[in-house]
Amino acid sequence: MAINEKTDITVTEYTRSQRPVVANDMTKYLMDKLQRIQTSLGSLTNAAIQVADREPDNPQKGMVRYNVSPWFPLGGSTSTLVVYNGSSWVAV
Repeated sequence: MAINEKTDITVTEYTRSQRPVVANDMTKYLMDKLQRIQTSLGSLTNAAIQVADREPDNPQKGMVRYNVSPWFPLGGSTSTLVVYNGSSWVAV
């Protein structure tokens, strides 16, 4: 099965590229670089294990959370590490 970046957790790598030779392209170049850095950092944030007291708005397959009160996706009242399998949260 192919990985879908909209439904599956992926980490976006940032790689530096050459700066433009023409100086008037510098603003566009910098804005593009900053956008790529923001995308990369955002993907790391989503992929990192986080403490959560509610389900994420848009859970993605592979997302891992440590649930705390009042969110107990497995039922009961125990905090635990859970992973989203694409349709539900399951214990790690």
